[in-house]
Amino acid sequence: MTTADRATILIADDDRDFVKILRELLIHSGYNVIEAYEGVRAIEYAHARHPDLILLDIRMPVGTGEMVLERLRADGDTHGIPIFVMTGFDDGDLPEKLHQAGADAFFKKPIDNNHLVAEIAKVVM
Repeated sequence: MTTADRATILIADDDRDFVKILRELLIHSGYNVIEAYEGVRAIEYAHARHPDLILLDIRMPVGTGEMVLERLRADGDTHGIPIFVMTGFDDGDLPEKLHQAGADAFFKKPIDNNHLVAEIAKVVM
């Protein structure tokens, strides 16, 4: 499979070390990866590159993950992109709130890498 044939995943998270780990995991799992470290960049890249899936952190500078989720779901060009939300924030109501806002899955950090890759594979063929 060439890199052009691989699904593309946008990682939107301001923690560069975490992004590096995810990038290596996803590349090793056969995906192309785009990285955004700010919310507004995630929106720009989603429109420009049309990734097959977005891994979205909730707490980011220049546009929170919740704002990114809201904007992407409200836009006809990006509303269908699967979005997996990730956070280290501990709030019992957050998963349900994000699901109602349009998140396709919720992952609490630290993330089980095997579980994440398995869930991605279910959505991205």
